[in-house]
Amino acid sequence: MGREIRVRRWALAGVAAAGIACGAAPPPGPSAGPASAGPPPPGAEPAAAGGPEVAPPPAPSGAAAAAPPPEPAAPPELTVPPNTAVLHIGDSFALAGFAQALRPRMDALRVRYAVKAETSSYTVTWASRMELLVANYQPDLVIISLGANEVENVNPPAHAGAVRRIVKAIGGRPCVWVSPPLWRKDTGIIDVIRTNSAPCRFFDSDALVPGPIARKKDRIHPNEEGGARWADAFWSWLTAERLPPGEEAGDPALKRSPWALRPAPPEEHRSRGEAAEGAIQRGEPASASAATPLAGP
Repeated sequence: MGREIRVRRWALAGVAAAGIACGAAPPPGPSAGPASAGPPPPGAEPAAAGGPEVAPPPAPSGAAAAAPPPEPAAPPELTVPPNTAVLHIGDSFALAGFAQALRPRMDALRVRYAVKAETSSYTVTWASRMELLVANYQPDLVIISLGANEVENVNPPAHAGAVRRIVKAIGGRPCVWVSPPLWRKDTGIIDVIRTNSAPCRFFDSDALVPGPIARKKDRIHPNEEGGARWADAFWSWLTAERLPPGEEAGDPALKRSPWALRPAPPEEHRSRGEAAEGAIQRGEPASASAATPLAGP
């Protein structure tokens, strides 16, 4: 009897141990396939396919932020003391929108701007008049717009003396000879003016005026729009070529003039062929003035 009780206790103890062991065992592992996920909570967005979403890098701030590109510097303004005198002589091209577009600029500077221009006039026409005109107006700057009526001259070198006489009569004052914007190939008067107009500066309109110049119905004279484009280019050039106060001008008389201009570069008074050849030797593009202008009537 006692033996049976002991056997029965051992059996119960074994069953209890087995039960404890079974309760401590881990749950069965997942199957080889993926575990099924439960339904997403209400209002949740479905995850995008692929890897986890990467947040973009934060935008730079402070000194690291990219600064906007600087605006181009405004061109310098032309300033002169009030009540200076500018004498402008010329032919019909001076009155073809050119002087008309210059006058408001002169008025804004309170310049006494005198325009003396005649149609069908030539360098030889003005050569004998210049000395008296300069004496009467005492100009601080002289602008010369001559040469258009000599584009077809059969003997341009014969006018070289008239060009030199006009320049001499100006008496060392600042001066600019503005060539006419050509409508056809000239016979040589532009080179005669270029090579004989020193110490006046030479503004080569065919080289320095951007784009074609609009013409009147005669296809020769600039119209109002073309004259304004011509004047804009000349004014920008004049502003850039003004000699700032304090810079050397070479001639003491020029230093005292409010319209003093920088000395001309060597090629300015060379013939177009020589100027183009010099530019090529320096590795620069040849001036547009050496090119054949558009044909006219």
